[in-house]
Amino acid sequence: MKNMKIYNKVILPVCFAVVALFSSCSAFDDFLTVYPTNQITGEQFWEDKNDLLNVVGSCYVQLKSLPVAKRMFVWGELRSDNLLLTSESNTDFKNIMNANLLPTNGWFDWASFYKGIGYCNLCLQKGPEVVKKDASFQENDWKPVEAELKALRALYYFYLVRAFRDVPFVIEANDTSEGATNPVPQTASETILTYLINDLEVVKDNGMKNFGNDEFNKGRFGKRGIYALLCDMYLWRASKNSSADSLAKYPGEAEADYRKVIEYADFLSQDMLVDFKGGNGSTSRALYYGHERSPFPNEAPLPLYVNDKSKRVTDNAYSQIFGYCFSLEDIFEVCDGIGVFSSTEGSLKSTYFGSYSGNFNAGMFSAAAPFQNISSKPDDKNNIFSKTDLRYYETIMKPSGSTVNAVYNISKFVARSVTIDGCDDITKTSSTVTYNWGTNEDNYKVYRMTDILLMKAEAIACLQQYILKTDDETMLKEGFRVAKAVFARSNPMIDQNDDLVFENYSSGQTLEDFVMRERQRELFGEGKRWFDLVRYALRQGNTQKMLGLLVAKYSTNASAIKAKLATINSLYNPVYKEEMKVNTALVQNPAWVTDETIEKN
Repeated sequence: MKNMKIYNKVILPVCFAVVALFSSCSAFDDFLTVYPTNQITGEQFWEDKNDLLNVVGSCYVQLKSLPVAKRMFVWGELRSDNLLLTSESNTDFKNIMNANLLPTNGWFDWASFYKGIGYCNLCLQKGPEVVKKDASFQENDWKPVEAELKALRALYYFYLVRAFRDVPFVIEANDTSEGATNPVPQTASETILTYLINDLEVVKDNGMKNFGNDEFNKGRFGKRGIYALLCDMYLWRASKNSSADSLAKYPGEAEADYRKVIEYADFLSQDMLVDFKGGNGSTSRALYYGHERSPFPNEAPLPLYVNDKSKRVTDNAYSQIFGYCFSLEDIFEVCDGIGVFSSTEGSLKSTYFGSYSGNFNAGMFSAAAPFQNISSKPDDKNNIFSKTDLRYYETIMKPSGSTVNAVYNISKFVARSVTIDGCDDITKTSSTVTYNWGTNEDNYKVYRMTDILLMKAEAIACLQQYILKTDDETMLKEGFRVAKAVFARSNPMIDQNDDLVFENYSSGQTLEDFVMRERQRELFGEGKRWFDLVRYALRQGNTQKMLGLLVAKYSTNASAIKAKLATINSLYNPVYKEEMKVNTALVQNPAWVTDETIEKN
């Protein structure tokens, strides 16, 4: 968000001057955000709520900055089985794609995340002081801001933990009297996750339900966002504790975490149904709600847009979710009031996926091999999409003519809406696809309801498979219902008597595999897939099964990729070499230690 209108004091330019000051400070850019802050920690600055809220704005400015936003996507998507490169000109991306994870690669620089953490720590420290000084800013006013800041800090750290595992963990603002950085060793990811989860549990219900309709206040971390983040963190921790070795060390912890995912996903479902039922949206806002459009008409409603059962789908769920900012399904978006994908932000969309200005211009990435063929079955282990799945064309631009060595460009996010004729079988020659390119103001979606529902289904499947080992029919049916509902809304013409029935997914293992495939179909390009694969490997306690999925995109060097990613350590990024030069307490990821890194550190 470029400007937050709640910040009405003239001090805002001072805040941005501070941002510029810090961005030029080597101790700030090259290392952990334990930096001299005396320029904004003086008592003359922290006098009232507007002083505080201006720096809160900097927490968001940093989150939506390109160094952070791009890494959120790259860390969560590039190494997965979703993407191929359309050009080999970017050596750094080529190395990451081929599992050559070099500590010299600048994409492993985490300084931008610690900059955001530093702002959060500073505001959390100064907030109680402002409450004492400003009579118009009471404790009840501070509590939702505190929850917002702790959620932002947790999100920054959660990306770091998933991408690097053990990282430096600092939760206090720097003592400005020192005016220097100190070496900070890594903290175990388990310790960090436990702290962050416990921290959010205390404040989760203090978060704002909404921040009003002012677009400059949208995209802020409220109560729903906190619950969504907790779902994600609980699912990650449960996955780490689901392997045979972890179950022996931490009995009962994984079960409790999986049940929390289910509980909080249900809370979000019920809470968001209010918006779907409330009439504050267009009449096209249909949902899985106990009517004929639902594959489960007698079951509990789900807060999801649906596609009409028509062979011509135009105003579909895709256009509602991805054609505009802040749909009813969205929970938390990285936003600047216009959209992080907008031209003003350097256009993540156009750089990575593509753009349209009279003609489609391909981006840096294309869809990998598993996405390029369409199956006759609704859920095929070998092909991602079926012949009835609208997401095939909403996600991929199928090349015309010969498909030999053809590039399958990405249309998701690029197109504002997609019109599909003949969605009962989109492979028929009579089917047509029309893209409405327009101007897409979509933001980067960190959490949306579909993601949360699939987390719930994943938690149910894993609870049964790894923990309880009972294949409880009632629980598994609920997990299958939720996952199939997500599938069915993008397959409106699917025959309800097909083989996508519970009987074929009635075990924890078969349901887990279905959910993982559905997450891949639904969340393509949203920075989720690599983290999904890592969770998969963590539960197995090894990379073997995960690699079986990953190498499907490699045509020549699959064996080499398997060798490089043979250990759990190899699923995490190396520590950037420049960070290690500044912070002598850091230890390199053992999977990526070379003679060079040993020699220079």
